[in-house]
Amino acid sequence: MKKFGMKTLCVCMAAAAMLLGGCGKAEEAPAANVEQESAEETVSARPVKDIYEDIKQAVELHSPVEMTDSFISNYYGIDPEKLEEYIFVMSEEATSAETIVIMKVKEEGDVEKITAALQVVVDEKRGEMENYLPEQFEIVDKSSVKSKGNYVYLVISESQDTIVRMIEEEL
Repeated sequence: MKKFGMKTLCVCMAAAAMLLGGCGKAEEAPAANVEQESAEETVSARPVKDIYEDIKQAVELHSPVEMTDSFISNYYGIDPEKLEEYIFVMSEEATSAETIVIMKVKEEGDVEKITAALQVVVDEKRGEMENYLPEQFEIVDKSSVKSKGNYVYLVISESQDTIVRMIEEEL
């Protein structure tokens, strides 16, 4: 009788182990799907330079000049090392406030710092245009720094609505 009891106990324990082991695997499957969806979202955003190329094709820009790492670092305190990629374009013409900036920040914790730095760009443009070029001042005054995930962007342009829509569709 004891032999039969021992066999039954072993069979029951094996069955319980299989049931509990199966439950653990079922719980892990949805987590893997969530990670996969996150990876797909990250992959879906196009490079910022490609987005900018599309903007150039769709909208007439006024003498755009691409700014360098040293420019954004020296004038606005933006550390290029904190950016995965970026485009920072300003009009070469002193009579145009046009500025297009799209930055992909490496660490989400730095998004707020980059946003604040781009707000300085807006504030400076306001100061430059306020008393000298009222039409350009109005364009600057309608602009704002925006962010989405790890992306921070600023558009100061007569075609602001079109450009912002294009950026938001790609991010």
